[in-house]
This record gives sequence, structure tokens and C-alpha cells, in this order.
Amino acid sequence: MKNISESIKEFLTIKYDTFKLRYDNLEILRKEFVTKFPANQFHNMQIDDYVVGSGKESFCYWLETKLRELGSIKGGSTADKKFGVYFNKAEGIYKTIPKWDDDLDAENAFKNIKQALKDLIDAGENEDTEAILKNPISPMFKNKILTAYYPDNYLNVFSEEHVDFFLNKIGIKFQSHLDLEEKRKLLIEYKNNHDEFKSFNNYLFMVFLYHWNNPKIKEIRLLPMSSKYEFPDMSYKEIQDSFFLNSLIHEKDGHYNFRSSGINTPSGTFILFQIDNAVIASAKLIKIIKHDKPIDGIYNGAYVFDINSIRVFEPITSEEIRRIDQKFNNFSQVKQKLDSNKYEEIMALIDSKSNQVLIPEEIPAEEAEKYAEGSKKQIMVNAYERNPKARQACIEIHGTGCIICGFDFGEVYGGDFAGKIHVHHIKPLADIDDEYEVDPENDLVPVCPNCHMILHSKKEVYSIEEVKLFLNQQ
Repeated sequence: MKNISESIKEFLTIKYDTFKLRYDNLEILRKEFVTKFPANQFHNMQIDDYVVGSGKESFCYWLETKLRELGSIKGGSTADKKFGVYFNKAEGIYKTIPKWDDDLDAENAFKNIKQALKDLIDAGENEDTEAILKNPISPMFKNKILTAYYPDNYLNVFSEEHVDFFLNKIGIKFQSHLDLEEKRKLLIEYKNNHDEFKSFNNYLFMVFLYHWNNPKIKEIRLLPMSSKYEFPDMSYKEIQDSFFLNSLIHEKDGHYNFRSSGINTPSGTFILFQIDNAVIASAKLIKIIKHDKPIDGIYNGAYVFDINSIRVFEPITSEEIRRIDQKFNNFSQVKQKLDSNKYEEIMALIDSKSNQVLIPEEIPAEEAEKYAEGSKKQIMVNAYERNPKARQACIEIHGTGCIICGFDFGEVYGGDFAGKIHVHHIKPLADIDDEYEVDPENDLVPVCPNCHMILHSKKEVYSIEEVKLFLNQQ
């Protein structure tokens, strides 16, 4: 393992710009959230604007889902315990817990929650650690709120185990009785007192620490699952939604039974879930349980996964894994081990497959006889297939330079990369339900990946003119 100074230099040279761009995109979302839910207006917030389950892009939905990269709070506990109140779709009612109202009156509970939110924001602004600790909002949710409203003062990591790990690896001495917030402050103080981190905000600091010395990953293993016996006649998307994002988290609490002897692998192993010839999900292994007697006569044990670590993404092929780990041959029913030193590259691949912003995807050229777009396929969301002939026609008309900032891959990176560019649909395909004859001249424009990300940084999508204005204001 490189020492921290060497790793900082390497990170600045190789990875900093990439993660700075990710931070910039995340910061746009964070500011949109703070504008949508201003702290001084919590008292006016309606219950539907707060709860998950209502179908709205609510306060809780934003923090748990849209701002997930600011720190994941997925899973961990049920919605009522985590958020205090939520909307139960099956029963059509709001639900709460006695902690917030003895009579389980959701409206009264919500009044108490709003007061707790106000108190937390006040304590966060004043960096009043004692008041933060005493605040009744659940710890994980409380810390996510603080990082959303005060990103310069609070670290976007919520695991005390990880904070302790980093303090020890860096060599920062601390007393065992310190609470989590005080220990996080020690890390911030370390960053602020070292010139090597002068260009790092808290988000980039934590990204660096996880890349420098990841506390989580000991091994990387493929776990084959049976589509025939476990998920018959189900698509990848259906398996992801019904099993990984639902029953594994909410019903099984991260437990997945196995029939054989299981994997001989340590706690902390990074698991890639393989269905047939693709990897469609990942999770961190907490432990393996061996049963004295088979459960239901067939299950000899269970894997227990950290439900906060469960991710689903667009299917990863064997070829994509082979590009990262050349020793990997092909998928099989063997629980294969991958090179743990390739963790960062595998995570980068997963990140690229997990992006909710729609990036141009091409269908096979032999299937593209018309400029017809709109054939739906299910990946992470209902996406629309991209037609390579329409893309080529767009480039022939508009060229390969970004229509917003002028960036040209060939000019910057050399002739081998000439012609590389994203194509943006001015009329968002998610707004089109029926197939239509796309007009490459008026419906499509070439944009670089950076501008493309900004265009899709809000639900309604920014216009070309709006993003140009952003650039001109800098």
C-alpha cells in the first residue's frame, strides 16, 4: 500500500478531474434540493412533500434516492423508523411509530418531525455536537440531512467502523469514548491542516480515502444464481426490482439462502451476482451462516449481505469483466474469484452502468433500418434504444464538436478519437410513448459527455441555451 502522500499525488494526477466532475454534477442536484426544500420553510412543509410512498419527489425521496451519491441511506431500517412517517400504498394511509406520537397519529407525528428537522438544522449550523446527538431523528437520516445542507462541515460517510478505520490508517489518535460526529471532525481537521488537500472538499476527501485504503473489500467473488429455479420466466429488470431491491432488503433483511456448501470467503467480500451470462447486482458480504439442519430440507446456510450496499445496474457481460481482469475466462456455475486489486475499475464499470442519466446506447446496425426510436427496453428505468443510423446522420449534419462548448475529442486526444461524441435528443425520448420518425437535423445534436450530464441534471432536462448560459456565466 502506497503511503498517503504518494497516493494523494497519484489521485490528483489520475482520478481527481473525473471525481471533481462527478462532484460538480452532484452539487447541482444538492443545490436544487436545498432550493426545493429551504430549511427556513420546514414549518410550511406538507406531509406529502416529506414522505416516501406518495409518488412525489419528496424530501425523503430526494435524500434517499436522488442524492444517494452524497452518502447512501438505502435500507438499514424500515421507512417508518428511518423517516418517522411514510405513506403505505397498500393500505392507503400514513404510518408512524410511537417515538413520534403515542397514538400513532401521523399528522401529529409529522409536526414533531418538522420541529426536530428545524432543531437539527439549527444545531448543524452552530456545529452543536451535543444537540445533534440528542436530536431524535434516526442517526443515518440525520447525518444525511447535515451533509446535504452543510456539505463543508460534515462528511458524507455514516459508518463509524469506516471512520475509525481511516483515523487508524492515517495515524490520528483518538479516545474511544468520542462519538461519531467528533471523530468525523478529526478527519476534517486533518484535511484542513494539510496543504496536500487544499483542492479537496469533503466529498473529494472521502472519495480519496476510499481509493487509498478501502476498509470494505477483502475479496471479489462471482455468485452464480439460477434463473431456471429461482427466477423462472423473469427478466433481469424484474429480478432486480422484485428480489434485490425489494425482498432481499425488506423481507429477508439481507439473508440469501444457499443449497450447497456456500462460498469460503471472509466477511467484507464484494459479491457480484451472476444470472446466466450477466452480472446484474452487487453487495458487500457481512457473514455466512451455516445451519445445523437444512432449512426447508434444502438450504444448508445463508449469506448475509449489507442491505445498504446492495446495488443493481445494467447487465455486465463477461467481455467487460475480462477487459478489467484478464485472468477471468468466462461465466460458469463456479463461484469464481476476481482480482481484488481491480476493485476500483469494477466499481467504475458499475458506476457507468448505474447512471440514471440516459446516455446514447446503440442497437445493432443490422436492426436499424429506419430512423425509428422509442422501442422500449428495461434496464434500470424504461429507456429508449438509440439508433446508430440516426446518430450518424446527426453527426454528418452537425459535425462531431459539442454544440454547447465546442469540445472535439479528435482535436484534444488525437486522431484515434476523432468522431467520438454523444448525441442528445432535444425532445427527451422519455416523453415519447409511440415510435416516431426522428429528424436527425432538428431532433438530435452532438454534445460532449460533460455537457450531456448537465443537460440531464434535472428531471425536465435543461435546454441547450440554458447550459450555454451556465458556461457564459463562469
